[in-house]
Amino acid sequence: MDFQLKTSFHTEDGKLHIKREQDVQRILDFNKERNIDGTNPHSDMRMVGSIPFVVIEMWLTESGLKLHSDEFKEYIKKKLLSGDFNKLIANGY
Repeated sequence: MDFQLKTSFHTEDGKLHIKREQDVQRILDFNKERNIDGTNPHSDMRMVGSIPFVVIEMWLTESGLKLHSDEFKEYIKKKLLSGDFNKLIANGY
């Protein structure tokens, strides 16, 4: 899968604006079409889908939490269970 991020900069009214973009359609298609069984005999974790980098960045900014913190993991879980981000979860979850 191509995870390429695009960053562009422009100024307006003396302020620098940074725009981050990512084509997430392939990730959404992966989550929709792939029926992942979620099990891995070598780990207590399971894969339930893929989250685009731009969404992770947005949630980090929104929450003010650190990427690998337990609090951020809980934040992601709440976001995914809210129903607002169903397309980020693979079929069956």
